[in-house]
Amino acid sequence: MTQVPERRLRERQKEERYAAILHAALRIFATKGLQEATMDEIAQVAGLGKGTIYYYFDSKEALIEELLCSLAEQYFRNLLEGTDGVTEPLAIAERIITNLLGHYARQPELFQVMQMILAAPGGGPPRARKVFAAKHREWLARLRGETAGLLAARGLSVESFVDFIGTYAHGLLFGAVAGRDIEKLREESGRVLRAFLK
Repeated sequence: MTQVPERRLRERQKEERYAAILHAALRIFATKGLQEATMDEIAQVAGLGKGTIYYYFDSKEALIEELLCSLAEQYFRNLLEGTDGVTEPLAIAERIITNLLGHYARQPELFQVMQMILAAPGGGPPRARKVFAAKHREWLARLRGETAGLLAARGLSVESFVDFIGTYAHGLLFGAVAGRDIEKLREESGRVLRAFLK
């Protein structure tokens, strides 16, 4: 009977160590860069032994790959939050931009590391690129689905809207990571979105 609670405890501890490693890797990569960061530093920040890190990830490259897969999920998760029931395309676009820039303000290291990985020679680890691309396509499909009727009723092209918002949002993100002022980006985005949706 005691084996089931012990197994659950071990599973929970394993999940907690895994999360601690990813969190530590994010912090170290954000401050030191992908090449300069070491598994020793990640282990120290995670409060684990280096051997434990290698139990979960057999190399720094494997850790980077898994980190990007995890970041992709976080990146796309809440971009459409607050758009339910919104009936104006401009308001939907503004909400997406607000969500993106707000997320960046709360977790700049997430976006910095994601950009480092995706901008690495070859575009980062192949599996991670596939996961990121799949999450991106899922998000775009959801945006299409949620706006199709609304845009069609106003005579606007769903594909143009989705392509523009997807591309523009990523451009804003790179501006934020490069050090542009978030409030200025938000103001500029309002003007750009209004011009696009005229």
